[in-house]
Amino acid sequence: MSRRIIGLTGNIATGKSAVMRLAAERGALTIDADRVVHELLASDTGIQAQVVAVFGEGVRRANGGIDRAALGAIVFGDPARLGQLEAILHPAVRLAIARRVAASDAPVIVIEAIKLLEGPLVAMCDQVWVTACARETQMARLRVCRGMDEASAAARIDAQSPQADKIARANVVITTDGLLRETEAQVAAAWAAWESWGAQGQVGRGEEESTPGLASG
Repeated sequence: MSRRIIGLTGNIATGKSAVMRLAAERGALTIDADRVVHELLASDTGIQAQVVAVFGEGVRRANGGIDRAALGAIVFGDPARLGQLEAILHPAVRLAIARRVAASDAPVIVIEAIKLLEGPLVAMCDQVWVTACARETQMARLRVCRGMDEASAAARIDAQSPQADKIARANVVITTDGLLRETEAQVAAAWAAWESWGAQGQVGRGEEESTPGLASG
C-alpha cells in the first residue's frame, strides 16, 4: 500500500495530542508542526535573522535563539503582525516537514498543525482529520491543564478561527468531549475505514468526501 498522509488539526484544547498519540501507537510517523517551529526559532539562523529584522532585537535571546514569549506578545491579537510572522515561518515549516516525510518509510504519516487549513501544509495531505469538542470542555482543559484563568482561556479560544470552519473542511471529525476510550474508538473506526478505502485506491490527495458516520458539517 502506498504511503498516506493525514493532516490533523483542531482548535486549542480539543484533543489533538491525544489523537496523535493514538496514531503513533498504530505505527504512524507523527510530526508536530509547532515543534518544528520551536526548532526553527531555536536553531535556524536564517529564520532567526528574518524574525529579528521584522520584530526587532527585543525578541532575540542572549544565545541567538528567539524568545517565543516576547514574539507571542507582539503577534497575539494583531492579525497583521501575525501574518508577517507566518509569511516567514510557513514556507520554512513546510520545507522541514517535507524533508522528514521524504526521509521516512512509514506507511502512514500524521502531520499536526493548528493552522493546517490556513497554510501550505494541507496540500501535502490525503485526508484532513479535525478534533472538536464543546467550548466548555476547552475552557475546563485550559484551566486545569494549563493553569489559565477564565478570561485568558476565553481569549485564547476566541483568537482562533471558528471550530465550525475546520469541521466543514474535514474528512474525519473526532469529538473528544467524552472518555479517552471513546476517542480511541473513533480513531480506530476512521483508521479502519481509511485502510479499507486506501486498499481499493479510493482515497487520494485533495478529495473532498468525508468518511461516512465520522465527519459531518
